[in-house]
Amino acid sequence: MDDLDWKKQLPTFVPKPGIWNEFAKDVTAMANTRGGLLVYGVSDDIEPVGINLAAVNEQQLTQTLRNGIQPYLSGVEIIPLPAPGGGGPDFLIVDVAPSELAPHFQYGWEQKDKDRATFNAPYRVGSDTFYMSEHQVARAYQERFSRQERAETALAELVQQAASVVVGESNPACTWLVVAGRPSRPVPRLVPAPSRAEAKNTLLDGVKTAARLHNDPFGVRRVLSDRLNNAMHVGLRRWVDSNILVPELRSSQAGAMVELHHDGGVVVCVDLSHPLPSQIGAAMVDTSTLPTAVGEAVAVIDTHRRRRQLDSTVDITAAIVADSLDGSEFRFLPFGYGSGQPRPIERARQPLRVLPATTELPPIADDEVLQATGKELIEGLLHQFGINTY
Repeated sequence: MDDLDWKKQLPTFVPKPGIWNEFAKDVTAMANTRGGLLVYGVSDDIEPVGINLAAVNEQQLTQTLRNGIQPYLSGVEIIPLPAPGGGGPDFLIVDVAPSELAPHFQYGWEQKDKDRATFNAPYRVGSDTFYMSEHQVARAYQERFSRQERAETALAELVQQAASVVVGESNPACTWLVVAGRPSRPVPRLVPAPSRAEAKNTLLDGVKTAARLHNDPFGVRRVLSDRLNNAMHVGLRRWVDSNILVPELRSSQAGAMVELHHDGGVVVCVDLSHPLPSQIGAAMVDTSTLPTAVGEAVAVIDTHRRRRQLDSTVDITAAIVADSLDGSEFRFLPFGYGSGQPRPIERARQPLRVLPATTELPPIADDEVLQATGKELIEGLLHQFGINTY
């Protein structure tokens, strides 16, 4: 099998001229094929012999991959597996996800020509490892670029579809934040869809995570939980919560919509407008609400990704959209709140268009990564107004 490899001993890291690092080679080969598991502590005859977990240096393993593989390979999980109760052999599992950035190259040194640096692109066929020839490398690059183009197109369509829904269902004067996340390897359609209760819990837990990440345990600055009642409705291969789509559920709160797609995708839409007086020809943008809304969107995206058991990166786009009543040109006008009253931000830019901000969420995202992801999107939008703090 090309997705499973048994290893009797832990990898060694003693540098030897002319010898490839076996650990980096095995991980790269699996990432370049279709992913798989490296199991340390099992002989070639598939006999459990165990390893010494105390001798495992995860930092050294990670550093070997970081320094010896290009481009950087994310989605590798190192899992110690001690025997229950300590009465049997221990194992180490290295879980390698198939990479959307394949081909990956393993770097090393050869003794020929004065110890020159060289590289190869390993891949697996059954239980054997081979190195890609020139035409295989070219084909792998073509497949990578095609995957990226398809992913970018699908994400852009997700944003456009959501924007058309919220703009069409709301007051034409409304300005919307649309945040969409789409996994690079969506959940196949044959996988059972989440239940209504599971979708509700995903949204609630995502909002709670955002409050914790932004040091707001009491939810003072929450957006989605204030505007939505967590009444999930069925949609086209998705669950939808909104206060604008169903007439009976419309409220006095500003508009919001959340879509949790069965394939792992997420859409979060938040109305950022306010009817300030004497602002004809301007699309109002509440820049004080925007950071909280983006932070909640990122947290919901990650929560839904984990609940759907996805181990792939998630591409995220955040856009600000509005509709003009008569099709005439208008400017996006940022405003905040002073003394509890909305007011335009002085000396801020008023762009004719706000470009989408994009980023990606890695397969394994801790609190620091989630905060950095949200910050990148927030700054990508606010900087276009000349605002560098929030």
